[in-house]
Amino acid sequence: MSTLKTTLPPPNMLIAFEAAGRHLSFTRAALELHVTRVAVSQQINGLERFLGVKLFQRLDRTIRFTPEGARYHAAIAASLEMALEATVALTRRPESHVVTVSATAGVITYWLMPNMGTLRARHPHVELRLIVLDRTSVDEVDADLVVAYGNPPFAGGQSTLLVRQSIAPTCSAAYLEHREPPRSIEDLFDHPLIHLEGPYDRLTRWSTWFASKQVAMAKPKASITVDTYTNLVQAVLDGQGFGLIGPPLMERFLSNRLLVQPLHTDPVLCHGFHLVKPARARESTAAVQVGEWIKQTFGEPH
Repeated sequence: MSTLKTTLPPPNMLIAFEAAGRHLSFTRAALELHVTRVAVSQQINGLERFLGVKLFQRLDRTIRFTPEGARYHAAIAASLEMALEATVALTRRPESHVVTVSATAGVITYWLMPNMGTLRARHPHVELRLIVLDRTSVDEVDADLVVAYGNPPFAGGQSTLLVRQSIAPTCSAAYLEHREPPRSIEDLFDHPLIHLEGPYDRLTRWSTWFASKQVAMAKPKASITVDTYTNLVQAVLDGQGFGLIGPPLMERFLSNRLLVQPLHTDPVLCHGFHLVKPARARESTAAVQVGEWIKQTFGEPH
């Protein structure tokens, strides 16, 4: 082993030779190694002088192995590949089980958190980190997965549609205990309406909903205006009046009859919830498992 330093060529020469031989191009090797073509050529010339053997035939705008060069390249390429595999195996860090999911406050509060038990049952090793998504673009989100609401494409990632939101006039069952439920769309104006303002889907506004039903918007008996979806839901749950909400986020409350939709009218389909994988997110088994869990929970009835 003491003769390695004097017998073997310098490592940079061997790396340049391997790349040039793999591409059969000094130019492509230079691009891969982030050096100039002249630098690669100099390394190959130095290697040939060191060995006393011609490794390439220089042709017009191309190169070709000499018989000696082809044999030497096969041996050097195999040796470098073994060295690479050994190095990666030695330095590879254990795969992280922490998965960061960014989603709207509504998705986290009314869907992901209530379904956490199924994730723990299926993948007890996964540690979920939830971050509220407060922007429409995902390209600046530091997360492994994003549940975004809106219409694709979403800048910075590939998306898969989970489900579209469906809304209808909704109130709490307690609200109707001492009140007559609305029998027609016009009857809604005799009840407090809870409005959601801010950068939300226009389809979720009362004015848009009444227009879709060909009913002129009239001044309701009373109204409340909030600027977050979670406040909208809480006001409805507290019996403050009617809000335009529905599946999938409200399925749990509708199925256990905490919330009801007494007016018999076709629900309005709004934008969809999408699972987005940011382009710069790392690959991990845990992230794939969480992604599949999100797809399944949004696809299952609750």
